[in-house]
Amino acid sequence: MRYRLAVFSLFAMLLALRLLAAPVPAPSGILDVGPPPKGWTAEQYINEQIKFKSSPQILNKVCSDPEVKKLPLVATVKDARPWMEQNVCVTPEEGRRRLRITFRAGKRPEQVAIINAFLRVNLSEIKDTIKSDEADLHRCENLISKLESRDTTQSFREFIHGLRSNRIPQLRAEIARLKQYTVIKWAK
Repeated sequence: MRYRLAVFSLFAMLLALRLLAAPVPAPSGILDVGPPPKGWTAEQYINEQIKFKSSPQILNKVCSDPEVKKLPLVATVKDARPWMEQNVCVTPEEGRRRLRITFRAGKRPEQVAIINAFLRVNLSEIKDTIKSDEADLHRCENLISKLESRDTTQSFREFIHGLRSNRIPQLRAEIARLKQYTVIKWAK
C-alpha cells in the first residue's frame, strides 16, 4: 500500500510538471540574406526577398525537392504550389537582414522537411547567381586582356576603362555581398 501512494505521488508530480512545461515552439528556419545591394534600402531589399521566397520559381523548386515530393501531404495534391504559398510564412527578424521561414500546415516532421527544402532551394539559387557573376567577371577580365594586346582605338580604350573602373568592381562587390547569404538556423 505504501508503495502505491509513492508511485501515485510520483505519477501526479510528473503529470503536473508536463502540464507546466513550456510548449515546444513551431519549427522554423532563419536565413541571413546579407546586406542590401548598392542603392537599395534595407527595407526595400528585405521586402523584395520576402516576395521572392514565395515566387512560383522558388515554389516549383521546393515542390520538386525529393524530400518534399515523398511527403504524404504533397503527394496527394495535384499542384502543391498554391497550398504551399498559403502555408509558408516568411517574416523579417530583428536587424532587417534575417528572414524567419515557418510552415503552418502538416505535422512537425512535414513542416521541418518543407522549411529545410525552402532553405536548400534559396541557397542553391544564391550559389547559381554567384557562379553566374563569377563567370561574368572572368569574361570581363579575359576581354580586357584580349583587347589590350591589340592596337585599339580610343573607343575601345574607353570601353576597357569602363569595364575596369565600373563593371569589374561592381561584380566583385556583388559576389562578396552574396557570399554573406547563409542559413543561420535549420528547422528541427
